[in-house]
Amino acid sequence: MSSGTLASAIAQHHDGAWIAIAMAAALLLAALVSSIAGFAFSAIAGCALAYLGVEPVHAVQTMVLCSIATQSYAVWKIRESIDWRSLWPMVVTGAATIPFGVWLLVHVDAPVYAASLGAFLTIYACYLVLRRKEHVVRGNAWHDALAGGLGGIAGGLAGFPGAFVTIWCSMRGWDKLKQRAVYQPYILAMQIVTIACLRWQSPIQEGIAQDLSFVPFALIGAVGGLAVFQRLSQKQFQVAVSLLLAVSGVGLLVRGL
Repeated sequence: MSSGTLASAIAQHHDGAWIAIAMAAALLLAALVSSIAGFAFSAIAGCALAYLGVEPVHAVQTMVLCSIATQSYAVWKIRESIDWRSLWPMVVTGAATIPFGVWLLVHVDAPVYAASLGAFLTIYACYLVLRRKEHVVRGNAWHDALAGGLGGIAGGLAGFPGAFVTIWCSMRGWDKLKQRAVYQPYILAMQIVTIACLRWQSPIQEGIAQDLSFVPFALIGAVGGLAVFQRLSQKQFQVAVSLLLAVSGVGLLVRGL
């Protein structure tokens, strides 16, 4: 090996190490912030990974694995508040539409969709912040199924299945624990389906073992975020949800532009 080739290999190794460190820091911070309200991990982390130049399918795989770990921790902590029977309409339709979302991720211009979803979330978050009176919406199983189906598409395409279900839960007027007891188990179920679809549909060559090395950093952030959540009042929680929806929207816009 020539001296020039050796120097190039060393430089590439150093660059790879710094990118890995930056990814770990970004995932820890994203987990910390998102775990305060229980969603938006992929939207926040996705913006950072896009800036670092991580290949889109690889980035989604990394985010989904970390999200599975953090959501599993959160679901275990709030397990006594979960009504599993009411989740089935969302989970069934979400699982049915995730393969379509993954297909779009692999075959279609995903940034256009990400930018559209980002614009919608940003506008909706601004509405939540500026509205003078909260309007409570009555729901049924069909509405739950629709929210779950839309979340499945967003989960497969952008690694962000919680967007529509979180909005739907916030419209119901539920307290902070009941909202999380619905959308966090849903997000966990959707991320498991997403990673299975990614491994089936995508030609990605990177092994899961490499991405699993980032999971401990995400879990550290999740523990801190959930500790903050337990100290929030209902009003503070609603503000946190609105802010995270806005951050998610801006993050998706950045990824799409």
